[in-house]
Amino acid sequence: MIEIRESTVDEFAQYAATLFDEHWQEVALNKQVMILKPDWQRYHAMEQQGALLALGAFDGDEMIGYSVSFVLRHLHYADLCICSNDILFVTEARRAGRLGLQLIRETEKAAKARGTRLMLWHAKQNTALATIMPKLGYGVQDIIFSKEI
Repeated sequence: MIEIRESTVDEFAQYAATLFDEHWQEVALNKQVMILKPDWQRYHAMEQQGALLALGAFDGDEMIGYSVSFVLRHLHYADLCICSNDILFVTEARRAGRLGLQLIRETEKAAKARGTRLMLWHAKQNTALATIMPKLGYGVQDIIFSKEI
């Protein structure tokens, strides 16, 4: 039975290390400058401030997916609490089902419970996530461009 639940930074450090690498190998576009090195200290600080929303998908003791987001007041709209997703991943072997969709919905639910009024997701072009977001009622908010300098 798969369980999706809020997780701590310590749990992520323990269970998600191999998933982070698999995720990075799959999606990082500029690997020469985007070197995988989670800043656990900053994650802990955000967790202590209540600004981190981390969900883990577990099959027994094995983490098979995750959603990590930041919950904060918007700098330009101080009355608006937003939840901005940082990373969303399901291990390739578990993608055939609806686990990714479940992680999205559980993230929305947990964010709403924390007072969030606007949920933001970023997606790489031509991915399953970019395809599913409009079907879930999401529209394009911004487009992010990158260039190594």
